[in-house]
Amino acid sequence: MRLLLASRSAAYLALFRAIVSNRLPSQRRYLFYDPYARYFLPPGLRTVANLSAIPGINFIIGKILDNRFAGAFTSCLARTRLIDVMMQETIHDFGINQLILFGAGYDCRIHRLDFKTKVQFVEIDHPDIQDAKREVLEHLKIKPTELIDYISVDFLHQQLETTVPHYLLKDHYKTLIVWEGVTNSLTIPIADKLFQYFSKFTSGTRIIFIYVDEKVLTHTQSFLGTAISPKELHQEYWNFGMAPSKMKQFLAGYNMELLYDVDVDTYRQACFGKSAGKINRLEYYRVVMAIVK
Repeated sequence: MRLLLASRSAAYLALFRAIVSNRLPSQRRYLFYDPYARYFLPPGLRTVANLSAIPGINFIIGKILDNRFAGAFTSCLARTRLIDVMMQETIHDFGINQLILFGAGYDCRIHRLDFKTKVQFVEIDHPDIQDAKREVLEHLKIKPTELIDYISVDFLHQQLETTVPHYLLKDHYKTLIVWEGVTNSLTIPIADKLFQYFSKFTSGTRIIFIYVDEKVLTHTQSFLGTAISPKELHQEYWNFGMAPSKMKQFLAGYNMELLYDVDVDTYRQACFGKSAGKINRLEYYRVVMAIVK
């Protein structure tokens, strides 16, 4: 099916969001609700999501997924919640009037979150994923009302400078850039070009992105959560990582300052409390916030 072919990881992340959204409000109090996720699932994954709506089955499915994918289910839920909160607080606290989502996949953050202020919304993603996403949203009975500027870019073969409108860089914008889930799939030269592009935004622009500890690229058994085989890891094209100790220096090279670098144990604890220590952990993922100087 087109949705699954467009992005395997985007489809599974949509499944994770659909499962947690089938829980009672009291059971997802420290997570989120995504009413759109289930519409992005191919038939096989949609069946799993439908089963998760049965009382008592939801947490069993979640546990099976977490065991099968070495902690990916709970890690992705906690990371999604963390970035949701970081986005909302940053927009509120710093007067952000432009939100740019790089590699949003099938997550409809702009539609499912209440930002309580007027913001220009932009999504920049691969044309195949973006076309599939827009097609699904256009066929919903109740269509989202938020206006989004969609910009299609193939990060591997196109230059942002020639495909992204220059008006996004204008001085009157206070910009927040969110770049989730794509850094590890890039080669080092392409990652370099993207960070160079981000550095061109006005001073005060904030960037949220995730990355993997570079050790996982060469020593897959170094972390809990990499008990899965290197073959499975490379199905998502893991090319780029960074040592946490080098992140501050890395960002300084692009005229950026590191504000936060959060490890998975921290954001998992925030969502799951004491039970977080009993869960398989995807230890190599980290969430960063940086600011353009």
